[in-house]
Amino acid sequence: MKRARLSALVETAFRWSSWVLISLAVVSLGLMMVHVSADVFMKYVMNAPIPGTAEVVAYYYMVAAVFLPLPLVELGNKAISVDLFWNMFPNFFQRATIFIGYGAQLAFFVILARQTGEDALAAYAKNELVEGIVPLIVWPGRFFLPAAFWLASGVSALRLLQVALSPDWREQIASKSGEVA
Repeated sequence: MKRARLSALVETAFRWSSWVLISLAVVSLGLMMVHVSADVFMKYVMNAPIPGTAEVVAYYYMVAAVFLPLPLVELGNKAISVDLFWNMFPNFFQRATIFIGYGAQLAFFVILARQTGEDALAAYAKNELVEGIVPLIVWPGRFFLPAAFWLASGVSALRLLQVALSPDWREQIASKSGEVA
C-alpha cells in the first residue's frame, strides 16, 4: 500500500513539473507567433524587419516547442507504439518486453540528458552567443533540453519500477484516452 501511495505521489510531482514545461512550450509558441508576425509585418509594410528573428526562433522558440512537451507525452504514455504481436504474448513475456522497453528508454534519456546538460553548462560558461545582424545570447535556451530529458528520465524510471513491482502494472502504464496526461 505504501508503495502505491509513493508511486502516486512521485507521479503527481512529475505531472506538475511536466505541466510547468508544457506551459513554457505554449508560451514559447505564442511568443513565436507574435514575434514572426511582427517581423513579417515590419519587413513587408515598413521595410524594416526585426533583427535576429530567425535566431530567436531557432535557438529558443522551436527548441522549447519541440522538447519541453516530451515529459508530459511520456507521463501520459502517448508515445507511438506498435503492438502487432504483443497482445498474443503470454503475460510474463508482455511484462518483460515492457520492462526492457522502459529500461532502454531510460538509458536513452539519461544519455541525452547528461550530454545536453554538459553542453548547456559549457555554453553558460563561455556565455555563448550567435553573431548575426545583432549578437544574441543563446546559452539559456540550451537548458531546455536537459530539463526535458531529465524529467523524461524520471518518468521512465517511475514506469520501469511500476512494471517491475506493481501487480496492476497494466493500468499504471496504460494510455488514458481523452485525458491530457
